[in-house]
Amino acid sequence: MQNSLCKHTEPEQSLQQDTITDEATSLIACPIFQKELESVLSKLNLAPRINYMHYSIHNNPLKMEEELQSGVEKASKTGGNVRFLVGKHCKGKRDIQDVVNDCGGRIPQARNCIDMLIGSKLTNELQRNRTSLMTPAWIRMINQSIQDGEWSVTDARVNLGWYNKIIILDTGVDPLSDEQIMEFYDLTQVEIEILPVTLDHFQKLLQDLLQ
Repeated sequence: MQNSLCKHTEPEQSLQQDTITDEATSLIACPIFQKELESVLSKLNLAPRINYMHYSIHNNPLKMEEELQSGVEKASKTGGNVRFLVGKHCKGKRDIQDVVNDCGGRIPQARNCIDMLIGSKLTNELQRNRTSLMTPAWIRMINQSIQDGEWSVTDARVNLGWYNKIIILDTGVDPLSDEQIMEFYDLTQVEIEILPVTLDHFQKLLQDLLQ
């Protein structure tokens, strides 16, 4: 599932007032990371100009292309470095690496958002036996997609019903309530497990990308 979708939450306001603004860097980011990204940036005392793409980039190559290009155009107007926080295997009209190369930017060497969050080794281990990995933001994105008519309940059940289990990776930044978890189980009818994870890998990835 994480290889076909990526999700929207409304962008939060600016980071803490004592955060240093890095005017030299623009970060074009998938909104699936918003809560975790802003938590880690605050800890690192970094504040690049962030352009969150719309959640509908997931499973919509044309929208992905439009959002990437919009982010690049905004970054070009302000100057400085361009960084991308999006999976290299996410689908656009063009290969995302080509978009990155065209603007002289940088992107993490990760397939998707889950790889960026916990690393490819752990991702591969957890995905065995038809297991899907998601974050709370993914769950909210799916619900929002249904509300907005991007997906139907049938779409969700067809796409997710193939899995034997869904593991929700809980960083502790933005956890789901018990009621939200039960509602998602009612939607998918797939076993759900909550797995606490740290932001250590994600923090190192951001440090390498931005510093």
